[in-house]
Amino acid sequence: MFNLNSNLFKELPDGLALAQRGLYYGDGLVETIRVFEGRVPLMAYHWARLSRGLRLLGFEAPPDWSGAFFEHEIRRIAGANARARLTVWRSSGGLYTPENNTPQFLIAAQMLESGHYEWLSEGLRLGLCGSVRLPVDQFSGLKTLHATRYVAASMEVVRRGFDDAILLNAYDRVCETTNSNLFWIKNDTLYTPPLTDGCVTGVMRELLLTLTKAAGYGVREKSITFADLLTANEVFLTNAVRGIRWVRECEGKVYESGRTEAVYKLLVDYFSRYSP
Repeated sequence: MFNLNSNLFKELPDGLALAQRGLYYGDGLVETIRVFEGRVPLMAYHWARLSRGLRLLGFEAPPDWSGAFFEHEIRRIAGANARARLTVWRSSGGLYTPENNTPQFLIAAQMLESGHYEWLSEGLRLGLCGSVRLPVDQFSGLKTLHATRYVAASMEVVRRGFDDAILLNAYDRVCETTNSNLFWIKNDTLYTPPLTDGCVTGVMRELLLTLTKAAGYGVREKSITFADLLTANEVFLTNAVRGIRWVRECEGKVYESGRTEAVYKLLVDYFSRYSP
């Protein structure tokens, strides 16, 4: 195992051999983690998702691996405010069938100026992705190294001049966007697609479901078509790095933001009370 910051990976003489399965087969997992003023408040959620993925993919994780272990490693290199990427892959050996299930890991960090989530005052402009449909199976909720569909969708976003795009699953149900989970508000109820529709088990998604239910919101996980989404009052996106971002417009439909901002304030209050 090794832990490197920035681009030092290329200086390892055996780096390519170590990373063989990650590069050749995408045989691994990734967590993108926000560091706030030297704190990693969502580490328990990240570790829950990562450890589930390790089990599903048949990794034999070392006994010292834990949320506390990775939080220590991230804080050691990331600085006060950062976007940290934890990549885990299977040790080299074998073709499709691995010979060694011990994982390796790499941590890289990009410094950020802000130590808190910021409200996006102007909102996002979204479109419907036409080039990608997401599969639905037991691995759909994981963040794996297989990112080809998200890369293709992100390239479509750039070509069409959107800020992000809504991705449908293989059954034409709304799933997520290129880098975020999706929520919508209609008639005072907060909705999000169920994990059974293939969306990533988002860290911020999990936290917001907990916070909004505790605050007395009506909350439901519900399958939805894109046409149904256009009847919502408000739509917002969530991920662990950017928090909550509200959607101003999607394919001609203009959304409000007042109740979304109230959810954002719940999140800000949670982080103000967090103590490591």
